[in-house]
Amino acid sequence: MKKNISAGKFKYLFEGDEEFFYKPESGMRLIFDDVSKQLKSIQFTLINIYDNSGVYSGEMPYPFLHSMDRAIVRALMGESNSVGSPEKIPVIGIVGGYDSYTHKLSEQYPNTEIRFLYLADLRVHALIFEHFA
Repeated sequence: MKKNISAGKFKYLFEGDEEFFYKPESGMRLIFDDVSKQLKSIQFTLINIYDNSGVYSGEMPYPFLHSMDRAIVRALMGESNSVGSPEKIPVIGIVGGYDSYTHKLSEQYPNTEIRFLYLADLRVHALIFEHFA
């Protein structure tokens, strides 16, 4: 069954932004391209320390868990294609960087970059699936 999302449910982070989002449930955000209206990414918030938008508590995509750290991610996924180092971000504080995978699980998630964002203690606070052409 195909369902449409009513226009009033979409939000832009900034005026003039090139993408907009929809939050179907707590801790999940669907990001769409403003021009094509195509789904670009799905973001799961697993630990929320930045705002009051909640955490995702629904079923996780296989093989991921609600509670992971960098050691678990690397045991599941191996070496990442791209790594972001921990850094200090104004207002937010220290973040633990990220691991990005573009060729792992490609049969299950074709043309998809899988990105894990870490807190300073290296627990995963967000899991992002982003489509690439």
